[in-house]
Amino acid sequence: MALKILLVDPDEAWLSSAKKFLIAQMYDVVIVNNGRDAQLSLYNEKFFAVIMNYDIQNHSCTQVLKFIKSNYTNQRVIVIIDNKELVDNGIVSEEKLQKLGVAEMAVKPFDLPYLKDLLEGHQSLGDLMAGVTKKEGTSEEQEVAATDENFSSIKIDEFYSSQAVLFDIYIKLKEDKYLKILHAGDSFSKERIDKYKNEKKIDSLYFHNSDRRKFIQFNNHLAKKLIDNKSVPIYNKVNQLKNVSEKFIEEAFTVGLKPQVIEQGREVCENVYNLIESQPNLFSVLKSFQNFDPTAFAHSFLVTLYSTAIIKQFEWQSKTTIETTAMACMFHDIGKTLLSKEFINLRPKDMSPEQFEMFKNHPALGLQIIESSRAINNSVKQIILQHHEAYDGTGFPYGKKGNKILTLANIVGLADDFVHIMIDDKLQPIDALRKILTDKVAVKRYNSILVEKFINVFVDPEKIHKEMALPSNSRVVGGKKAS
Repeated sequence: MALKILLVDPDEAWLSSAKKFLIAQMYDVVIVNNGRDAQLSLYNEKFFAVIMNYDIQNHSCTQVLKFIKSNYTNQRVIVIIDNKELVDNGIVSEEKLQKLGVAEMAVKPFDLPYLKDLLEGHQSLGDLMAGVTKKEGTSEEQEVAATDENFSSIKIDEFYSSQAVLFDIYIKLKEDKYLKILHAGDSFSKERIDKYKNEKKIDSLYFHNSDRRKFIQFNNHLAKKLIDNKSVPIYNKVNQLKNVSEKFIEEAFTVGLKPQVIEQGREVCENVYNLIESQPNLFSVLKSFQNFDPTAFAHSFLVTLYSTAIIKQFEWQSKTTIETTAMACMFHDIGKTLLSKEFINLRPKDMSPEQFEMFKNHPALGLQIIESSRAINNSVKQIILQHHEAYDGTGFPYGKKGNKILTLANIVGLADDFVHIMIDDKLQPIDALRKILTDKVAVKRYNSILVEKFINVFVDPEKIHKEMALPSNSRVVGGKKAS
């Protein structure tokens, strides 16, 4: 069943075009041009979301919002602002609207596809699945010309789908040219996928970047199911979490830290915690896990995986600590998005002195990006700011030393350096660890207790005698000890 949307706007022409667009996106749409009719509609029908213009008459927007807050407390509301000066002058703000129960504020001008993005950002997986018009069988293949930068890829062996495909699936024919092989709503056909893999030697599938959020939601749900299933091999669980984490990080780097993105991040971090906490044989995967993909997104997932595995070696580890660190790891390099694009995957050894000086600003720039987000706690922000600080004082951006550095930040710094060595030199995890341990200069960058605990990551936990010691510079996030 299509999700029902109420559009409230005094502009009849805009209402008509917005309704036409949203119907094409598989929504059921009701339109009214004033506040009184909006309230009547809400009284008579249930809506997934209300999209309302701030300038409506015959019951103002504020009156309607108070009516909704009093009678329909869970109603999602998006308010559209025509006049940007209202925001610039502080007359209207997200904070003021949130107090009235508004989920999102959209300031014109914007294209209609932006409404689609806003609505999808508030949909649960159940909403997404309910909103897909299911078809019998599969649709005809369709060639599409579109630039490569508009698509995300997934290895064909690692693609999973619900019974009805949630979004269009493509294969790449050549540069900027794709073939749509499954349409949204098609019955998922493993036979068709296998045909491309076996007969046409296709190794990757593609989907549009605008559908990346749907991919994340479905695969986050699937990751949770796999992690909870004791019969699924541990490597499969890690690989599934890798896929969803990489796409989440890609989404955050591309669209920014919107509230919906952060909420999806929390779900990813909870899956990271559940994996780390419930898999006693995880060490066997961490000893041999190979992922030499040099992209920033693959790197961030591996930093997350190894940082949280280090924390698991301490008695003070907790759900709060692990999830906090996981969130910081995923965003630890987001400050690079404020530098030129070349810095996203450029390594310091390949930089000019001038570039390296710019690069050293990215932790502070990362803090600048997330500082205003109330949804991200201060511990995450401080880890991001300090993840390149070194225990011997040789780090940046501030050259902090010893107990001036958060323990969790030093852990992330250790995992960050380790993953770079593993990817850059294409080394097995054990060999990358050996390279760090035999480099007397490098090993001074970390608290020695952290290095000791990192070694334990690769050892069967039944062979490790639990110690109650805290690092000498411990300033960990508080929380109850994990079970």
